[in-house]
Amino acid sequence: MSVARRFAALRWTIVGIWVALLVTRIVVSTTAPESDLSYFGVLEAVAITGGLVLIAVAVLRARAIRRRRADEALALAIRRIDPTVWLVPSAPTQELRDAVHEARPETALGQRVTWAFGATEASLWELEERRATRLLVIRWSRMVHVGLEDVVGERNAAAVALHYVRPDDTTAVATFFVRSAPGSQRLLGRGPRLERLVADLARERIVA
Repeated sequence: MSVARRFAALRWTIVGIWVALLVTRIVVSTTAPESDLSYFGVLEAVAITGGLVLIAVAVLRARAIRRRRADEALALAIRRIDPTVWLVPSAPTQELRDAVHEARPETALGQRVTWAFGATEASLWELEERRATRLLVIRWSRMVHVGLEDVVGERNAAAVALHYVRPDDTTAVATFFVRSAPGSQRLLGRGPRLERLVADLARERIVA
């Protein structure tokens, strides 16, 4: 069953419970006016609260599934071009947004991008209208340093910094946050996972 159908089934189940409680209350109040109906009010409040919570959880889950599918579609498109690349789900820093906009004024980076690290180059990709678009390419032979940087305003996340030399021999840096998993919006902070990633990238730069 698709996400939309599951969401519709959940919604109509909740509506059905509310209607059943309402009808029961009307029947009881009609047939036995002297009955204490306070417990119906409690049940209705519980049903309404539980229904709203379930709907909120379902909406958040549906959004997470859509984000993961978009990341998976982008990964599949990239691997069709080069099946050997190593993919890192990322989020752009403002510095990276400005750099991409300077090189491609018609492009505005979204909240989620993917870095692909291959044998000869590192490349930045984004899914634009179901099409994989490569926005930046850095050859390992032009890479100078790979490190971590703290970004002002991001207390719990650190950015990976790729220092490189452009084709015109000017220096530049591409910074990005690393997301915890495809489809996730949570950013990694300083710790073993991020440090291992930087070490692997630095080793790739040396080997290449």
